Amino acid sequence: MKKTAQIISLLFHPMLMTTYAALLMFILPTYISLYPVNYKKAVILIIFTTTFISPLLIMLILLNLQKIKSLQLNEKKERILPLFTTLIMYISAYIITVNFPGGIPVYITTLILSSAITILLVTIITLKFKISIHTAATGGITGFFLGFLTTQHIPDTILYISNIPIKSVHLLSLLIFIAGITASSRLILKAHTPAQIISGLLLGLTVGLASTLIYT
Repeated sequence: MKKTAQIISLLFHPMLMTTYAALLMFILPTYISLYPVNYKKAVILIIFTTTFISPLLIMLILLNLQKIKSLQLNEKKERILPLFTTLIMYISAYIITVNFPGGIPVYITTLILSSAITILLVTIITLKFKISIHTAATGGITGFFLGFLTTQHIPDTILYISNIPIKSVHLLSLLIFIAGITASSRLILKAHTPAQIISGLLLGLTVGLASTLIYT
C-alpha cells in the first residue's frame, strides 16, 4: 500500500500537473486543438521545462547545498525556499508564453497563471501552516477544467478511446478521482494531516475555478 502511495505521489507530482493540463487542453475538441503539432510540441516543451525540469534542478542544487534534507520537503520550514524558486519559474513560464511568437491561447496562459497564483498562496500559507501542495495542485487542475468545460462550447462527447465515447462528465469524474487518490496517498504516507489535505484541495479548487471565470 505504501509503495503504491509513493508511485501515485510521484505520478501526480505538483510540478507535473500543469504539463498534464496543457496536454489535455490540446486534446479537447476546442479551437486550441486546431493548432499545428509542432506548435503544440513547442508550447508543451516550454511548460515542461519551466514548471518541472527547472524547479527540479533547483531543488537538486538546494539538496546538494544541504539547504533541504530531501526532495520530499517533509518539514514545513524547508519548503519556503523551494516554493519561492518554483514560483519564479512559473512566473517565467507565464511571461514566456504570453510573449510567445504567434501568440498562445488565453486558456493556456491562464492555466499557468492559475498555477503560479496557487504556488504563491501555498508559499504564504506555509509560513504558518503545512498545507498540502499535492492536493492544491490536483484541486487546481480539477477546478480549472470544471470552469473550462462549463464555459466553453464543447461537444458532449469530447473524445473516443477504442471507439468508447468519453464525455465531459467522465473527464471531471477522472480528475476528481485523481485528486482523491492523491489525497489518500499523502495520508497513507503520513505526509499530511486531513486538515492539511482538505485545505490544499479547497485552495486549489477555488483558484482553478476562479481563474477560468475571471481571467478569460
